[in-house]
Amino acid sequence: MIDMFIIDDIGKNYGKKQVLNHISFQAGPGDCIGLLGINGSGKSTLLNILSGGMKATHGSCYFEENGKTISFLPQHNPLIEELTGLDNLKLWFSGKSKELKSESCAAILERLGVNAFLHQRVSTMSGGMKKRLSLAICMLEQPNLLLLDEPLAALDLLCKKGILDYLKAYTSNGGSIIIATHEEAALSICNQVYVLKNGCLQKADDGDFAAMLQQS
Repeated sequence: MIDMFIIDDIGKNYGKKQVLNHISFQAGPGDCIGLLGINGSGKSTLLNILSGGMKATHGSCYFEENGKTISFLPQHNPLIEELTGLDNLKLWFSGKSKELKSESCAAILERLGVNAFLHQRVSTMSGGMKKRLSLAICMLEQPNLLLLDEPLAALDLLCKKGILDYLKAYTSNGGSIIIATHEEAALSICNQVYVLKNGCLQKADDGDFAAMLQQS
């Protein structure tokens, strides 16, 4: 049986305002699912619910098999600016510090090019360096599902390519991604794309991306 991440009838209200209305879809191993929608459409709210950081008004989300893990990279930088990259890794990593020296962790840091600035203070890093460091922190948890909120925003073309190449390798090895984005480059790695509008989710058609660009 293919282990799926199930999003079942998720709804979210803020008072009388309904932000998410009966959201249901599935993400399986190797899937990269894109979420389109204008600012304020509820994309970030949905990702926060899927990550467990926010409660839904109704509905549920879960893996069919126990023991699966989720990592969430929010749009806004979660790093502690006064600390170095290495200190941030140690702070956010859920395992023991000595595990950061394992081959698997070292491979992630090297693949994302984070080793070059591990001892640099975050406040002196470029936006691309911060994004790669944040992504590395997520991946050190060995997640089965990666939630990404506008991961390519304000990055240069070279940095975008490096991150997209890494994400493609991740899904090719069976990882799952749900990504909220306005970037055409990010949508190019998605095998499914949905539009969130007026709280409802629907499959995207060819004209949806152009419409989102005009409204974002």
